[in-house]
Amino acid sequence: MIESYFCPRVVVRLRAGPEFGVLEAFLAYLHLRGHSRATVQRYVREAEVLLRSLRRQRRPIRSLTEVDVRRFACRRRRRQHPRSDCRAALRHLIRHLRERGLIPPKQPSFPAHIERIVAAFDAHLRDVAGLASATRLYRRRYAGDFIRSVFGTKPIHWARVRPTHVHAFLAEYGRTGRVAAARVAAVSLRSFFRWLQFNGLGDKHLSAAVPCFRQWRHATLPSVLSDSQYRAFLVTFDRTSTSGRRDYALAVCMGDLGLRVAEVAALMIDDVDETATTLRIAAGKTRRGRILPMTKRVSQGILGYLRRDRPRSADQHLFLRHHTPAGTGVSRELIRGVVRRAFAKVAGCEQHTGTHILRHTAATRLHRAGADIKRVADILGHRSIDTAASYAKVNLDRLFAVALPWPTAGEVQP
Repeated sequence: MIESYFCPRVVVRLRAGPEFGVLEAFLAYLHLRGHSRATVQRYVREAEVLLRSLRRQRRPIRSLTEVDVRRFACRRRRRQHPRSDCRAALRHLIRHLRERGLIPPKQPSFPAHIERIVAAFDAHLRDVAGLASATRLYRRRYAGDFIRSVFGTKPIHWARVRPTHVHAFLAEYGRTGRVAAARVAAVSLRSFFRWLQFNGLGDKHLSAAVPCFRQWRHATLPSVLSDSQYRAFLVTFDRTSTSGRRDYALAVCMGDLGLRVAEVAALMIDDVDETATTLRIAAGKTRRGRILPMTKRVSQGILGYLRRDRPRSADQHLFLRHHTPAGTGVSRELIRGVVRRAFAKVAGCEQHTGTHILRHTAATRLHRAGADIKRVADILGHRSIDTAASYAKVNLDRLFAVALPWPTAGEVQP
């Protein structure tokens, strides 16, 4: 089978390596999943480079872990263009090796006794606090890391936790310059200690021992794309292909309407009202649903995709995958990869990797077009008008209109 995917020269090279048996089985796994020929070639190539790296380190395949994959993918990304192929390929490799029993099953993030506490804390965040899954992910991680840093594998006795443990845990982030991570860790620990107090565990003063990281509101400007950069960004999508037109529709939903990546991934067919040209956004992070009018560009992108390009599928998500596994809803990771690769093609945007800059761009363009801050907040789904106030600082034309003129030398009175 390998001869049908690679030229004779590459086949000879692969057969000469000690990893050939693993690579051949991995290729058969990808073939059965229905991946395209080009995708199989890229994925096998990434697997070959990783396995060769393990051989140079004199490490057996059985020692391969997700941590190794993450570090390897980061090194590859620094050397190449931003792309998700490497990490996606190695995720499939890890899954395939586990199915064959060549590497051990995935270990839980924390020991069992810590995992039980973290699971109970997560249930409280989900069922009582009503937090979004992404927020709960961070709070689970930092709560578990803190417990492990204090007790390790020993039994947990909450009475032994002291403020010095809290300060030492957060100080580790300061030593490595990860101030933003320290801020998120502090919020997570404060939430965890309040949950312990709610359940009658631990010192009731522990939450007060968590330091506050001062973050002045509106101290910085949000990163936005200029009008020319945004136009160049939209031009990067190949609108001659079905997946390219889908990606274009995804992009204008974020760049014109300011949708979050999770909101785009969660859109359903029934959310599109073709007659009224509106789009219903389900309640998400802020638990506030809203109905938005579609701009001409958004309407053309979505309706054109629905009529011509959307694969036939029982899945009711608006945007679907066009490749393996075809017919299923797109994930947030897929959308982030689409946007990241488009940014890499726009001059001055190569450093951008997240999707939130499109949300900032949409808010800024709305404000420049004459929408007041209240309307911008309503469109973005902000619960507080203060959250959207920072976009007023980016509108330099309006700031020039309200700013007082600088006095010249002859106008200043002694």
